Amino acid sequence: MVGIPKSNRCTFCKLRKTKCDENWPTCGACARAGKVCSGARNNYKFVVNGCHNEERTPKSSDSDDASISSCDGGQIKDPLSRRSSPGGTIIVDMKEYTAKLGPGTFHRMRLTRPHRPRSVKYGRPTSTPSPTPSPIMSQSDRLASQFISCIEAASGTGHDLLIWGPSIKMIPQRLGSESPVLRHTVELVVASWSNSQRDVMSPETWLDLQLHTQALGSLRKALAEPSQGSVTDTITAQWLLQKLELTYDFERGANRENHAAGLTAVISRGGPWQGFQDLGLYATFDSFFNMLQEDVRLGRDSVFMDYEWVTALKQAVDSSVLRPVVKAMYRLWIEMTVWPTLVRLVRMLGQDPTDTMTAAELLLRAAPVIEYLEQDCEATLASLRESGDMIEVENVLGADLFPTCYRFRDIDTAKFFYTHAMYSIIIHRTMQEANLVLDHYIPSVMKKCREFSKRIWMAYPWMRTQRPLAIEYTAALAFSYESANEEEREFCVRSLEDMEYFRRPPPIGRWIDATIMANVKGYTGRMPFIKDQDITIELCGLGCRC
Repeated sequence: MVGIPKSNRCTFCKLRKTKCDENWPTCGACARAGKVCSGARNNYKFVVNGCHNEERTPKSSDSDDASISSCDGGQIKDPLSRRSSPGGTIIVDMKEYTAKLGPGTFHRMRLTRPHRPRSVKYGRPTSTPSPTPSPIMSQSDRLASQFISCIEAASGTGHDLLIWGPSIKMIPQRLGSESPVLRHTVELVVASWSNSQRDVMSPETWLDLQLHTQALGSLRKALAEPSQGSVTDTITAQWLLQKLELTYDFERGANRENHAAGLTAVISRGGPWQGFQDLGLYATFDSFFNMLQEDVRLGRDSVFMDYEWVTALKQAVDSSVLRPVVKAMYRLWIEMTVWPTLVRLVRMLGQDPTDTMTAAELLLRAAPVIEYLEQDCEATLASLRESGDMIEVENVLGADLFPTCYRFRDIDTAKFFYTHAMYSIIIHRTMQEANLVLDHYIPSVMKKCREFSKRIWMAYPWMRTQRPLAIEYTAALAFSYESANEEEREFCVRSLEDMEYFRRPPPIGRWIDATIMANVKGYTGRMPFIKDQDITIELCGLGCRC
């Protein structure tokens, strides 16, 4: 009879030798002590030949015991008598490692022969080797198990780390590399994510400041001494820090992505044909939105808009083994590398409203993007509807505004849906400025903006379930605000505050009409960015803070 479960006590309660209330995922004792609960133990006890594996052999027996070490320091004894079969018995020597965070475990097993009895050992020579100790679990393996536990523990909820991007799943296999920058960053992610799971901790304390400082120090060293082997680790670490600070760093000012410029520099340094490893490639695409935002704020064209970069990135996506919806998302970001250029041209039109040449250039650059959005992306959305990955259901949150809403298979599908709608609004807004200069009034442009805004609103009930990590959806809500009527604008403000319920205060300060419109106009070129965090800049309509 095999596999009789042992006590379900967590590691902390077992070490203290106290009763565990088993209130997973965090028991009462761990919550009161501020510890990260390991969850239910995964150990098992075995019965061999009618003997329990924790029963000691009689004292009269002159045999040695073979033990199986556990992560909590206990030992499980082998009941088989070494004297009865001094040389022929094969036993299983198994060592189980339990992660400090979450229920993840590693097992290492080997077949060995038992020790000779002491009387035999000293009576005559023996050639039977003693079992070697089980290898000690490395720091990288422990960190990988903790990270995997974090990924699996909140699957399908708002704390699911896959919300940040599919490249998350590829990180554990890179933690054994020599570069410490990725290890230190993952340690920070594990600690901060675990803090966010504790009800007793306020959101302001989620970010582990000590580990944050360590990760930033490792990143500075990696940037100062770049090497080909650490490029993937550096890109991935910067991307993780970008997402982490956007979510957990409440001291961050409005429109400040601290690592977007560094990501652009590291990625562009290797050139378009540098031969990305899979993780580096996927982390690059998962960072595209933040890098394009940084280019828009600085008023410069995206380096990835170059023909060679576009060609290389498209080939990399086509040759990847990603899901079709993720491939469609990455191709959309490649097409959107023209966004900073369109915003720069709109700013030029603001300085000279009679510049018809710039207006014509803007429409020329926007035309292929509009064609891609209306044909390729709409075809992808149609296939998602046919496959049932995206369906319309009854809206139970705000049926007075829209009776139905969208339900998505997963975050990748939802992200492609609302990002397509957001970029469609951005492109049509920039085209509107060019048409005003050329005296071309096209009512369908504003009609399109409202249509895509409604799509974003209909995605809100499902996106609300993805809080707090799906914070980038707030950008889509902000761009939809301009097309809304008074009642719909109140809905947008409530939704923005609801998506950032855990941020006190949110990085923008307050979601009000002036701050929302300042950001919408700033990212479409109709208002300048000003390097100042004084909110009166937006309240007075002078610009957008950055």
